[in-house]
Amino acid sequence: MDQNQWLGDLPTWITAGAVIFAALQFLADKKLRMTEEARESKAQATGLTAWTVSDITKTPKPLGAVVSNTSGSTFHDIELTVQFGGRQTDRPIRLEILPPGRYFIAYDPHGQFLWKFPVGVEHYDGKLQPYMNAAGFQIVSMRFADNLNQRWSTDAHAVLTSAQ
Repeated sequence: MDQNQWLGDLPTWITAGAVIFAALQFLADKKLRMTEEARESKAQATGLTAWTVSDITKTPKPLGAVVSNTSGSTFHDIELTVQFGGRQTDRPIRLEILPPGRYFIAYDPHGQFLWKFPVGVEHYDGKLQPYMNAAGFQIVSMRFADNLNQRWSTDAHAVLTSAQ
């Protein structure tokens, strides 16, 4: 058998190598694009945060939550499960839409709706102090949709996960 016959045509081997290299490059680029798309998708969702607060200037101290949207876009179908004094509230906070900004939502355990209408933090007439060292006063979970209708959720540690 002739060695040249076994090796085949050199341009054929070069072409086969180039095709394999291009396929591997395509797969690597596709994986990179998917990673970047996931990061971009999550970027808006990380702009929604919430924490529990009380007004330290009033007696008794009103309790509530601050919901902050720093994404520059709206969020929809927001539901926050809240805990005060180690006990989960009877109903979660529900908002149909949340524009950019920071809002205080007062807890009203004796009111008809349990939660008062959200007020911009800059328009609230007291001093809101976040609970930072009290595990019994926290946002237990949050569920919402971003402006691309992607569903997200967080846990008590604010770990963001896709809820699709």
